[in-house]
Amino acid sequence: MPHIIPFSGILYNQAAVTIDDVVAPPYDVISPDLQRRLYERSPYNIVRLILGREEDRYESAASFFGQWQRERILVRDTKPAIYILHQTFAASDGRIATRRGFIALCRLEEFSKKVVLPHEKTLAKPREDRFKLFKATNANFSQVFSLFWDAEKRVDGILNNAVKSSPAIDVTFEEVRNQVWKLQDDADVSGIQRLLADKQVLIADGHHRYETALAYREMMRSQNSHHNGTELYNYVMMFFTNIEDDGLVIEPTHRIVHSLKAFNANDFFKRIADLFIVHEFKEKEGLNAGLQASHTRSFGVVLHNDPLFYLLTLKPTVNVDELIKDPLPREVKELDVTLLHTVILNKILGISTEAQEQKLNLDYS
Repeated sequence: MPHIIPFSGILYNQAAVTIDDVVAPPYDVISPDLQRRLYERSPYNIVRLILGREEDRYESAASFFGQWQRERILVRDTKPAIYILHQTFAASDGRIATRRGFIALCRLEEFSKKVVLPHEKTLAKPREDRFKLFKATNANFSQVFSLFWDAEKRVDGILNNAVKSSPAIDVTFEEVRNQVWKLQDDADVSGIQRLLADKQVLIADGHHRYETALAYREMMRSQNSHHNGTELYNYVMMFFTNIEDDGLVIEPTHRIVHSLKAFNANDFFKRIADLFIVHEFKEKEGLNAGLQASHTRSFGVVLHNDPLFYLLTLKPTVNVDELIKDPLPREVKELDVTLLHTVILNKILGISTEAQEQKLNLDYS
């Protein structure tokens, strides 16, 4: 069971800053150009905490974080809360969607306990980067994004009652409207805790942040001879949303392969054909339809200077356990992303795990 608790968040003091000027997207999607523009937007933009450009960005983040609290640019809430978050945006199909959820602290659990479930492998370099920031600042700046299943939407009922007042934060950034309310009623908090007590949570995004929090907990535990499990380092800040939420829209992240020392399309498809059924389409719409209709592991492929669109579908005779030798849970082995990175990118295209971690031959869109 996930153990969640409210917490006293540290928020921007909107009497001291314009909230529009200080928000930023997650650190791992900030390009150098966007980083520059965020720096120019405000001397208090959170980019200085999550992705600084100073020589030692970890120590500079710690310095800014402390300074801003002393100057009351950042202020800690006096009463613990669960923070309700609504994000309203235009989905790729054109409809206006609102994703609803809440932010709370979740007790850290090893994945082997099956309370918090991962769905992807992590990379050493991002883990090291986030750990250095965590260690320097002793703070969570970005939530782990997780999903839980509540078909009856009972948690949603509690949250809906709490958003009838004006939000504490209301800011639109990159065409997404973000509204935050504070849920501080003890009965409502207890209700959410009770309803989630028999659930599992699945990490949708933030595996590196979660594993970093586990490593940080172990470091703090080793330094605290009076460790009892209730310290805040035993928890991580997490955003929870219901899998049944109408506004839960998940778009794909495309892999762009480049700069291979040698690539021959004929050789690639010959090797792929041992494991995958290959379909060719003259139009992108055919590929999209094929992906939508597929009930097994499938990938769309386009090649530079090739007018065709290719659909790769794993052959039903292929045993994933035998194909992927890594010591991973079967649930992880069966994921598309594991098959893509372990088999197609590594074994067939020759992009090693180390090269993938360093993004030597990969970009993400």
